[in-house]
Amino acid sequence: MVLVIFSGMILIVLSADYFTNGIEWLGKALGLDASAVGTLMAALGTALPETLVPVIALVSGAGGAAAVGLGAILGAPFMLATLGFVVLGVSVWWQRRQRRPSTADPAAIARDLSFFLAVFGAALLGSFLPQPAKVYWAASLVVAYILFARSVLQGGRRAPAEAPATPLHLSRDVPPPLVVVVEQVAMALAGLVVGAHYFVTALEQWAHLSGWSGFLLSVILTPVATELPEVLNSVIWMRRGADTLAFGNVTGAMAFQASLVPALGMWLTPWRLNPLEGAVGVLALAAALLVYVSVRRRGVGPADLMGAGAFYALFVGVALAGVR
Repeated sequence: MVLVIFSGMILIVLSADYFTNGIEWLGKALGLDASAVGTLMAALGTALPETLVPVIALVSGAGGAAAVGLGAILGAPFMLATLGFVVLGVSVWWQRRQRRPSTADPAAIARDLSFFLAVFGAALLGSFLPQPAKVYWAASLVVAYILFARSVLQGGRRAPAEAPATPLHLSRDVPPPLVVVVEQVAMALAGLVVGAHYFVTALEQWAHLSGWSGFLLSVILTPVATELPEVLNSVIWMRRGADTLAFGNVTGAMAFQASLVPALGMWLTPWRLNPLEGAVGVLALAAALLVYVSVRRRGVGPADLMGAGAFYALFVGVALAGVR
């Protein structure tokens, strides 16, 4: 089991490096700025592993699938809104120690978070609707994301796309052939999905042996593993000075997981959240609101970003104290 966890982690790390390198060149080829590349292209790609968890759980219909599926749907944005911002906060703090100011775009961060707050809040409110209405409520979440993506794409073509700082890993031509860029991105995505699959499977086996419930497993443990692609991609981009890509990778994944993934939950489950499930969603909103307000008022600061982690610690502490 330890060997599987270690191997999955290594595959995720290597794939993340190839993915970030390839997605930068793909964004350049499509003429998109860093905000659009991070929020849409990078976020959609790295959101695949954690999206597959609830889909597989709900479609399989196995015992406890609904609890695992709901936990994964709620746990992914919860983890990104808390621990994801902690990682970004630590990176910003380290940049300041190196006397390098952050180049992240506060307006792009606020745009993504305002969408997340509105749509994820609507998804949670959908739990109180009568069952027939939930089908149309879910469809409205899908439409909202389509309109959001369209707006980001339109804005991303207004500014010229900068050439990435490093050559494509699979080609030394500058610019590299588009077909090679697409091949590298596809290969890296496959590596992220496979690595996350084995990593999650091994962690789930360990957690089941420890007697964890399906919901707590899918909220606390599974998202930490499946969100590794986003987190590692963002760390790599922060080290390269591509801060807007790093933040967009996280906030863009949050936007995706606040709309399309909950819509699947409404279509495939009764979507009646119990108090513990609702608490996960509310804490995710609270953490995102903290960052949103701080970015609007003071820009990108490490203290406020790392402060979002307190909401994750609060939930884990209560859950491990015996609340089921």
